[in-house]
Parts: sequence; C-alpha cells; structure tokens
Amino acid sequence: MDEIGEVRVVRGSRVHGHPRVSVVIPAYRARAESPDYLEETLASIRAQTFDAYEIVIVDDGSPVRIAPADASDVVLVRQPNTGPGGARNIGSVFARGELIAFLDADDRWRPTKLAQQVALHDRRPELVLTATDFVPFDEHGFREHAPWRARNKLRSAEVTFERLFFENCIPCSSTMIPRAALMKTPGMNRHRRLGEDYGLWLRLAMLGTVGYLDEPLMERRVHDESLFQQQTRSGEIEAREREIYDEFLAEHPELRERPFVRETMARLDHEDGWARLRRCEYADARRLMVRSLRHNPLRPKVWVDLARAVLRMRVG
Repeated sequence: MDEIGEVRVVRGSRVHGHPRVSVVIPAYRARAESPDYLEETLASIRAQTFDAYEIVIVDDGSPVRIAPADASDVVLVRQPNTGPGGARNIGSVFARGELIAFLDADDRWRPTKLAQQVALHDRRPELVLTATDFVPFDEHGFREHAPWRARNKLRSAEVTFERLFFENCIPCSSTMIPRAALMKTPGMNRHRRLGEDYGLWLRLAMLGTVGYLDEPLMERRVHDESLFQQQTRSGEIEAREREIYDEFLAEHPELRERPFVRETMARLDHEDGWARLRRCEYADARRLMVRSLRHNPLRPKVWVDLARAVLRMRVG
C-alpha cells in the first residue's frame, strides 16, 4: 500500500503492468442500505474485448467503504471526500494508461466499447476527447431513446465547439481522453457536485477536435439517488449550469459576443424561466423570459411562456 498524505493506494496482484487504457471510477456509498451497482459496472469492464486496461476505483470518502468482491485487478484509491470531479482527478493522477476512460460506478459498458474507442484514437491521433452514443436503463430495463446523432443534431463524426457549448451533450461514462491532452487542463472542478465534467469538455475542445462513435456502447443507469436527479428535484440544476458558463467565459471573455454564446444564453434563461414558471415564481419567470428574448427575439416558445408569466398562468 502506498500513502500520499491522506490518500491511500492499494494495487491488486493482477493489475495490468502496462495498460493502454486506465478506467477511472469515482465511487461513493452514503449508507449501508444504498444500492451497490459497482459489481455490475466492474463486470461490464471485465467483459471487454480489449484487455490492455487497468481499473482505478476511487473511494471518495464513503461512509461505507468501497470493497469490490474481487479487487485483484483493481487499483483502489481511498481519499477524503472531494466529490466526483476531485475523485476523477486523483484517479487520473494514479492511472498509468496513455488513454483515460471515465466510468461512473452505476453505469455499464457494452463489450466492444474500449476496442472501438481505442481504434478511433489510433486512426485519429488529433482527437482530444471522444464519446459514444448510449442507452438509458432502469430497474425495468432499457428505455426508449433517440440516437445521439439525431438527438444532438450532429452531421459528422465530430462534435463542434459551438454544438458542445450549446449544452453538455457528452455523457461522462462514454468518454475517452488522451492523457497528454488531459494534462494540459486543470482537470475537473473538484468543488462541483453536478456538471463538474462539462468545464473539462469545453477546455479540451479549445485544444483540439472532439470525436464520437455513433453506436450505443454505454448504458446509463437512471435512478432516484443520482446527483442529477437530486439536483433536478431541488431546482438547483439551472443555477449550477449557469455557474459553469460564467466560470468558462471568465477565462475566455473574447467569446461572449459570439452568436453561439448568445444562443446558449437564450436557451439557459428560457429554461431557468420555465422552471420558475412551474414553481409559480412569476416575477422571476418574466425577468428571465425577457432576458432570453434580448439574446434571441426569434424564439416563439419564449414569447408564449412570457405571456404565461405575465398572465400568472399555472403550468404542469
């Protein structure tokens, strides 16, 4: 076991000696009765057709210690709680692969995910980030889901910076990043509990090309205990998203007046205004709808929702 400050690292006896890919998994269990999906996640990695990988699990200060049933092929990192962004950052520090693949502890991969993504990076070494399509599932099975290309209006095997800036269309558990590109960024925001990955995607996209595979190679679990679901219920999600944009534009003020930035701000204000309208916060809803229209007055839905806010109409 290695110790660096409060961080403890245990390498299993069967960890790959020279991995091409490091799979980094942040893991946290709040209580003993919490569902433990990690074993399914690990099984999906071990079923990969590509085997030159190592698994790096970061126990992010869990009250219930993370303890895989078989840790012989795992690098287990234990640290005080920092949140998922900080956990992925520290996992990347101890990772030895030239490619970093992030996977959440409740998601799963399909068997050819790593093989196809590594091959894509080999064909196109200029890529600084890649992602794949995905399918959502819950305890009842897979859900209906439109293909990623259609859902995000993509026209090629690349994600333009403008499209990525409009909204976070890259699910974290589908990603792969060359270590060299990742080391040119500050990593993920360790203070955020939602959207901590999005700032990294934007910074990587400023460095080079973002590619994607138009095939559902990741399975995203949908459940009530996820951070996304928790913050959606609490009404925090719009504020957290705005903070990410504010932080990024403070680093790149030259982008503020670009048309794609104004279009994004129009979307953000409208979505925030709609959330306020649903909560019957009519004055704030009116203010945000008006601000959205200042960014882009040619969005009919915003005019309709502004009228609803003016008339103090309840919406479902």
